[in-house]
Amino acid sequence: MDRLFVRLALYVVRFAGAVAGVWGVAYAVNGATQAGGEIVVRVVPRLEDAERLGLSGVKLPRGLSLGDGELPLRVWDSTAAEQVLFRADVLVGGLCALVAAFLVGGLLTSVFEGEPYRRGNAARVAWLAVLALVSGAAQAVPALAVAAVLDRAGAGGTFGPPSGLSWLPFTGAALLAALALALRAGRRARADVAPVT
Repeated sequence: MDRLFVRLALYVVRFAGAVAGVWGVAYAVNGATQAGGEIVVRVVPRLEDAERLGLSGVKLPRGLSLGDGELPLRVWDSTAAEQVLFRADVLVGGLCALVAAFLVGGLLTSVFEGEPYRRGNAARVAWLAVLALVSGAAQAVPALAVAAVLDRAGAGGTFGPPSGLSWLPFTGAALLAALALALRAGRRARADVAPVT
């Protein structure tokens, strides 16, 4: 039963990673095929221009101003580079998930075999931390696409890209790095313990 569970868990993890990797690539390729069409980007109006543009749909009374929330903006004649850059976070995240699935598969195998301090596990977890960092940093790439779209449309002075970085991947990377150090220290401590005779 345990062996079947381990094999099933490994297949599920690897299948999920493969689906994420294929989805990321397919989503980016689909974006490239949309070149020439519209691209819908999330933008933040510059506060000094928001009231002048009447973005609220009504004339605002004196003393009130429109908030700095995100708005969808449709722009036609997109380029393939804009489309792919706008979807780059999904592409990079999917590829990171694909690689992570195989790293996690090796970890699961060693843990289920009762050897969590197996040689290479600390490196696997360290690589998971790197993948979390790369995936987190990729969140900034769509903002570059939004800036390019706004510049091309001549709306860069009126709108700006939203800040899209989340702290969660970076915190996860820090925790994974700490776990990698703990696994390395545990392996060394285990190697230093003399076998009982």
